[in-house]
Amino acid sequence: MTTQKIGPGTFVAVVGASGVGKDALIAETRRHAGPDVSLPQRHITRAPGPGENHLPRSAHEFQVASEAGHFAIEWSAHGLRYGIPIEIDDDIRDGRSVVANVSRSVLDELAARYEHFVVVRITVSEAVRASRLRTRGREDVDDMARRLHRPDPAPDYAVDAEIRNDGTIADGAAALLRVIRTTPRRTSAPAKRTPAVSESHAVSESPVGPGALPPAGIVHEGSTLVAGTLGRYTEVGQGSRLADVELGDYSYCDRYCDLANTTVGKFSNIASFVRIGATDHPLDRASLHHFMYRSAKYWPDAEDDARWLAKRSSRRTTIGHDTWIGHGAQVKPDVVVGNGAVIASGAIVTKDVPPYAIVAGVPARVIRFRQPPEIAERLERLAWWDWDHATLRERLDDFRTLNAVDLLDRYEQGPSTPPLDSSALCGHRPD
Repeated sequence: MTTQKIGPGTFVAVVGASGVGKDALIAETRRHAGPDVSLPQRHITRAPGPGENHLPRSAHEFQVASEAGHFAIEWSAHGLRYGIPIEIDDDIRDGRSVVANVSRSVLDELAARYEHFVVVRITVSEAVRASRLRTRGREDVDDMARRLHRPDPAPDYAVDAEIRNDGTIADGAAALLRVIRTTPRRTSAPAKRTPAVSESHAVSESPVGPGALPPAGIVHEGSTLVAGTLGRYTEVGQGSRLADVELGDYSYCDRYCDLANTTVGKFSNIASFVRIGATDHPLDRASLHHFMYRSAKYWPDAEDDARWLAKRSSRRTTIGHDTWIGHGAQVKPDVVVGNGAVIASGAIVTKDVPPYAIVAGVPARVIRFRQPPEIAERLERLAWWDWDHATLRERLDDFRTLNAVDLLDRYEQGPSTPPLDSSALCGHRPD
């Protein structure tokens, strides 16, 4: 009897020798990952101490939890027992990617348990590895020597990606998050199958793919994500590149978009080939070329100009809630696009856009407003984009059938708010 694998989410197994920085990268990735990525704490029969923020368990506590079925996967190594909580199965059923540092000994078991499975190997130079083992102070001299001479724990297992972790933790975590978002997923599912939620991970012609959009959202193949976060029910179209972007709930960008250093609100509609927050070159220097600040690309003994790069990335672009950015439009750094605004196809936006304005042209100018000022103000106060998922579903028909004024009249005071009792205001009770 064949047991059905758990999906449609992905288990991302992080492997590598002791001291390569797996736990540090996972901890840093946890700071930047959105709700579509789950990074569970491991249960370990090790006392609290430096390094990984694990859940310490005595040998007896671990055994009781194991017998009660509290772990999705468990193993023994280095005289300790390790467990990943069973709750990750629900995360994967909800379409999330679960990322965990695991032993090579359980890779086959993980591949048999989950529909989508990715293996990432972390490596470093031997000098860096030895330095990190000494710094973390977890082992004595003899144990550290044994770890240094132990071979790679997964040298022969086919991996999907490898990250060289000799640089900063931020760089390594960005690389890991990029792998989580973009690496093709292994699956042993048959070639012909009934469409399901996991089918929506395939590239589609529509910005919203076939089938239900999972709460964890979709990143289509060929896309690149570096740092940043993705909200719930978001979608990133084929071939897009997002660098340090916060994409709010329900927002999407269609194919081949390029967004950098940008905060996007909720329910934003971004068409194909849009560019937002394009990074600048130094206009006041002798040269425009990035050899001046990406210097390490050209000379091994030169460092990048961290001050210039930090200054450039600090110029964030802000896109409001319920906005629409048309095909091929561009929005420059430092620009704020107000809630409810529309940017016409091909426009180049160099100045702030007022809420509910429609702008067009090069440079973009206001051509009219979607709503009169008083209605725009009421919509912003209502902030329907902050309603929860269930409330939106409950009021879906009203969004479809009511105009803005009627919807405001219905919900500004809440649909179930009782009328005020004037006698109560005067301190009297009605007869």
